[in-house]
Amino acid sequence: MEPAEPWCEGLYPVISSLSLAHVRSLDGREYRFVPGINVIHGKNGCGKTTVLEAVHLLAQGFSFRAHDLKELIAWNANEMILRGAFEYDGRELARAVQVGRYKNIVKENGEPLRAVSHFFGKAPAVIMQPSDIELLRGAPEIRRRWLDEILCFRSASNAKVLRDYRRVLQQRNQWLRQFKKDGAALGGEDLFHVLTDQLVALGAKLWAARISLSNEISPIITGYYRRLSGGVDTITCNYKSSILKDLDALDAAVFMDENELEAVAAESSPQYVPEGCDAGENGAGQNGAGSNPNDACVAGSGSASDAPVSEEMLKNAFAEKLAGLEFIEKLQGITMSGPHKDDLALCASGYEMRSVGSQGQCRSAAIAMRFAAVDVAARYLTKPVLLLDDIFAELDVDRRGAVASLIREKDCQVLIATPQVEELPFMADAEISLSD
Repeated sequence: MEPAEPWCEGLYPVISSLSLAHVRSLDGREYRFVPGINVIHGKNGCGKTTVLEAVHLLAQGFSFRAHDLKELIAWNANEMILRGAFEYDGRELARAVQVGRYKNIVKENGEPLRAVSHFFGKAPAVIMQPSDIELLRGAPEIRRRWLDEILCFRSASNAKVLRDYRRVLQQRNQWLRQFKKDGAALGGEDLFHVLTDQLVALGAKLWAARISLSNEISPIITGYYRRLSGGVDTITCNYKSSILKDLDALDAAVFMDENELEAVAAESSPQYVPEGCDAGENGAGQNGAGSNPNDACVAGSGSASDAPVSEEMLKNAFAEKLAGLEFIEKLQGITMSGPHKDDLALCASGYEMRSVGSQGQCRSAAIAMRFAAVDVAARYLTKPVLLLDDIFAELDVDRRGAVASLIREKDCQVLIATPQVEELPFMADAEISLSD
C-alpha cells in the first residue's frame, strides 16, 4: 500500500457530513468525512453506492443512478430526506433535499431553491464506477451526456444553452409530430420556422462549445490513457457530427467537377433519407456522422480538429441542413439533425474502441475520461470530490497502481466504496463501516 500523505485542507470544497432518512435502504444514518481518502466498506447490498449517490446528488444536483428522485425513496416510506454540509475556506455550505411522492423541497443554507439542479457548480463531484465501460461500449447518448456534464463545468452559460436547446428541440419535435399526424400543427408554418431559427442559433452555440471542449480534453484523455496502459497503447478522441462532415464537403466542393457536384446535390434533396437516421426523441442514434462502430476514425471526416470552425459557419451549415431535411422531417415527425445526434469517438489504431477495444482497454479509456472531467472541474470551478464505486475490482495490478497514483496526484477529497478494504492499493485517511 502507498502511505497516506498530508492533504491540503481548506483550499477546495469537501463534504464534511451527511445524513440520510429513508434513502433507499438507509434510514437514520449520519456520516462524517475527512478531506483525504474516505473508505466506505461493508458487504454487498448494504448501501455503499447509496452513500456515494447521496453525495453526488448534493454536489451535482442529480443522481447518477436514478432518472426520477422518487426512486430514492425507501419502498416503505412516503418521503426521503437528505442533508449534507460542504466546508470551504472556513465557510459551510449546507444543503438539504426532501423528496415526497408529490412534492420536493430543496434548500441551500436554509434558503429554498426551485430545483435540485441549482446545486450544480459550487461543489462539483466526479463519479467513477464499473458501468463506466458504457462510455465506450454504449450508445452515443451516454457519451454526449458525459461531454455535456463537463461542458457545464466550464461555464454556467453552457448549461443555459443546453437547457434552451433541449426545450426548443422538444417543442419543434412536438410540432412535427402533430404535423405528421394531422397535416397541420398549432401555430402553423410561422411557428415552425421560428422554432427552426431558434434551434439553429442554439445548435451553433452548443456545437461551438462542444468542439472547443473536445479539442481541450482530447490530449488530456490521451495522456491519462497512456499512463494507465503503461505507455504501451495510445488513443485519440474525436467529436463526430454530420455538420462537420457538411462543412468538409463545402470545402471540398471547390475542387469538384460538375458531375461530382450533382451527386452531392442529389444526396441533399428532400427525398434523400440519410442512412442510420434515428427517429427517437432522445436522439440516441446518429444521422450521417459515421456512428457505425466499424467505421475507421478519419481526421477531417465529420470529426472536430484544431482547425477553427466559427459559430457563424456552424449556424449557416445547420440552417442549410434543416432546410434540406424539412420535407422528410415532416413525414417522419422528428428533428433529424443537430447536436442531439452527435457522438464522441475514442479510437485506437485508427478504429473506434467500442468495436475493437478489449475489456481492459475500454476500462482504461473510461477512467481516463473521468480523470479528464476532474481536470476540467478543477480548472474552471474548483477541485471536485472524487467518488469511486468499487472500481479496483475490475482492474489488473498495473492499472490499479496507475489509478492509485493518479488519485494521490489529484490531491482532492476521495470517497471510495469497496467490500474489501485490504484490497485497496493505498491506505485510508478515514474508514466508514456500513456493517456497524
